[in-house]
Amino acid sequence: MKLALVLISFVVAASAWAQDQSADHALAGADLLVGAMKSVERSKVQFSGASSLTDEELRAAIAQQIQEIDEQGVTPARADDAAYYVGAFYRKNGFAKAQADYAIAGGRVTVKIVEGPRSLVRGLSFTGNATYPAATLFEYMIGTTPEQFAKTPDMVPFNEGEIAAGADRVRGFYVSEGYLDAQVDASDVKVSDGGTRADVKVRITEGERYTFGGLRFAGDTIFPVPKLIVALRERPDGAFSRTKVVAMQRNLESFYHTQGYFLAKVEVTADPQQASRIAHRKLGTRREVAILFKITPGALHRFDGVTVKDTTEPRGRLRESFLPRRFRHLTGTTYDPEKVDEVFRELLRTGLFTNLRLSPTALPDQTVRLDFLVEEAKAREVGFTLGFGTYDGIKIGLRLADKNLLGTGRPLTFSADYSQRGVSAELGYHDPWFFDQPKLNLRTKIFRVNREEEGYRKEETGWRGELGWKVHPRLEVSAFTQMSAVKISEATIDPLLLGPTDYSLTSVGLAQTTDFRDSPMAPTRGWVLTTAFDVAMVDGQQSFTREVVRFSWYVPVGKCQLALGARVGAIQPVADTIPIDARFFNGGANTVRSFAERDLGPRDKTGNPLGGEFYTVFNAEFTFPLGIAGLQGAVFADAGNLTDWDEAGITDLRYALGVGLRYALPVGPLRLDYGINPDRREGEDFGAFHFSFGVAF
Repeated sequence: MKLALVLISFVVAASAWAQDQSADHALAGADLLVGAMKSVERSKVQFSGASSLTDEELRAAIAQQIQEIDEQGVTPARADDAAYYVGAFYRKNGFAKAQADYAIAGGRVTVKIVEGPRSLVRGLSFTGNATYPAATLFEYMIGTTPEQFAKTPDMVPFNEGEIAAGADRVRGFYVSEGYLDAQVDASDVKVSDGGTRADVKVRITEGERYTFGGLRFAGDTIFPVPKLIVALRERPDGAFSRTKVVAMQRNLESFYHTQGYFLAKVEVTADPQQASRIAHRKLGTRREVAILFKITPGALHRFDGVTVKDTTEPRGRLRESFLPRRFRHLTGTTYDPEKVDEVFRELLRTGLFTNLRLSPTALPDQTVRLDFLVEEAKAREVGFTLGFGTYDGIKIGLRLADKNLLGTGRPLTFSADYSQRGVSAELGYHDPWFFDQPKLNLRTKIFRVNREEEGYRKEETGWRGELGWKVHPRLEVSAFTQMSAVKISEATIDPLLLGPTDYSLTSVGLAQTTDFRDSPMAPTRGWVLTTAFDVAMVDGQQSFTREVVRFSWYVPVGKCQLALGARVGAIQPVADTIPIDARFFNGGANTVRSFAERDLGPRDKTGNPLGGEFYTVFNAEFTFPLGIAGLQGAVFADAGNLTDWDEAGITDLRYALGVGLRYALPVGPLRLDYGINPDRREGEDFGAFHFSFGVAF
């Protein structure tokens, strides 16, 4: 996505040949409200006597029963069900004496409610908890801290079932900490005469603590004990819990499976009844539970091959060799389910299948065959985009795609976009398994751009190819080349500052991406580092080298997030003048947000931006929820500069301080930002608004 592009998007996905069509999800808030009011008016279920709980709360509580009545008609049985669940909902919310009945008239059901008094938990205390403070147990019991409970005493309704469930959670906590014999009794409840106040006293009998004792491995272990202990993936000490023992057993089995022992079985013996009592001068007594893992590895298995049963109707387009080729690199190797799963997940991400099921089968010759049951997805699609940007203005686009070109599973896409600055078109091809190698991928495209920038118009026709190598699941390196013919016209910039206006540009370079983010579209944690270097020639003569580095780091802070970013770009000229369209620009929605797009940096006498050969951008942003689903607030600070190569450095930085709104969409956030320029200079604006799409950096 170009930095200048700001997109508000909705995508209507459909098949190009009368395939699926998805509904437009953009509804105005007023339309939603009116629709909800009409829905209530049409409903055959109404309520009377409700004063403490709202109509919306009651409808949400019995949504299924209301739907059955509205769609299938009013009957006494359905009306009785609705009244029963309304009463249960009231009792759950502390109305112990609530009653709900029904009346049927005129084809409608009226649920008649007698609420009665509402009981709230006003007091909660613990006795017998020698090891853990009440503050810790409070949250397990009622889901809040003592401080929060003291500030908002009306937040916890009294319900015997919920109190019993809280006692179970407290006991579960004790068991997880090794107190297997712990007893938690929450039956001591005193309810006031008016039935509005409940004081709960929880009695705890902790008992002795059980800890892990010695670990032993029996059977044909094959591997040394230290390696097996690492394979457990759990610390073999501390509090004993059956959950932890089961996790150890599964992890150990998984370890043997990844080593090729496909039929390996691990049995575990851990009997707390046989635990030995250990006395400690300060900590008192505890009981150590010995753990025994009995291992039956079975024979070493190797990968055999793939069978495919395609259930697509009519017959699928994928070639029969497609799936076998995806696993061909594993043939004859030691069977490793993790490697198989890695390829399997990659196949799911292609979007080629609506159903893809895998069944590993052990064969008599000690090999494992993969049996697939597949149903292919619709491969051909057409999509539309509608957007607006502070620099591009209104934008509309068309996208055509065939995800399964000629049955090879490779996608071919065509896109065309029109904005108030011009038109562009692109035909792209992606091969995720170049030469059927799982770690090689090829991307290539031809493109055409006719676009008006500030101070000139650009026409460009070109081709780009990139060959990538997945060195690691988180690291990819690539080599790329691009050739294009560029024509600059209608320029209002001084020709001495403009550079070549009719030229061919050829570049060859290398790039790498190290990506530890949890999502490339809307990351919440992790970091990404990208670097690129290329050598460019103008009209066949070496003109410049170019380097770009980007680092972004995302840190969750409770329900909030801190994001930090840094970017540096440098062009080292060999020729006297770099074409204006090859230079860097700064300012805008994704750089220093106190400036409009391309406005930061040198200008000519008429105010046209000239670009530069060295730039920096530093960003810091803190986002936080606003209490409305999907909506977040943001505060940010940016800094950056744009200079010629001979003035490269971090001097003369320009700054931005601002606030913004974020609305979460499946393909990234919609952003509205306003950045203030704190060191405004002559002729510069006080700040800038930016309406944009996607993460800022």
